Amino acid sequence: MTLEDQTIIVTGSGRGIGRYIAKRLARDGASIVLTARTEREIEQVYNEITGNGGRAIYIRGDAAREKDVKAVIGEALKKFGRIDALVNNAGIGVRKYLWETGVKEFEDVMDVNVKGVFLYMKHIIPEMRKRGGLIINISSEAGKTGIPTLSAYCASKFAVIGLTEAAAGEVENRTKIVALCPGSVDVGMFKLMFPGEKADLEPEEVAEKVADICNHPEKYNSGQSIVF
Repeated sequence: MTLEDQTIIVTGSGRGIGRYIAKRLARDGASIVLTARTEREIEQVYNEITGNGGRAIYIRGDAAREKDVKAVIGEALKKFGRIDALVNNAGIGVRKYLWETGVKEFEDVMDVNVKGVFLYMKHIIPEMRKRGGLIINISSEAGKTGIPTLSAYCASKFAVIGLTEAAAGEVENRTKIVALCPGSVDVGMFKLMFPGEKADLEPEEVAEKVADICNHPEKYNSGQSIVF
């Protein structure tokens, strides 16, 4: 229970990787702040965590809306008095050739995957500067290498790495910011975008890596992109 004194926000925690991450960190004793756009999904994860003796709250919110982001952070502080870590996991994707990708589709991907990361860091770093903290931005191997038919998604995940590196250079040593870049993960979004194909990783493996970073942040350098 090495995280039992910590409060951790996990965005996009109602489904996919985020759900696994939230439940894994709760098993280590962390108080989890669940947030996503679909309240029914985060309520279900909340019930799973608390039903197993864990601590959590759930707050509906859109990572791409500044008002929602501020509300989630405010509620977390009101409930737990501190925020020790943030996992910027909320993300969406579209698989199309660049010239077939609609402007609205591109904007939606950038809003959630990039603007959401920006907004959460913008409003949580001032709080973390008081006592220190950890931010894990979920990027992807698609943020390191361009992949055909994933141009919008790749652009967003490259941007997450850039935000991570720049922000890490702006904060004091007490606040560590890293990007996690997994390969393809066997969750709903991958199955929808790549039907019939085999993913590189199971979601439990990603959750385990996030738990390792939270439990042993000294093993990683601020600004680092962690590929696995």
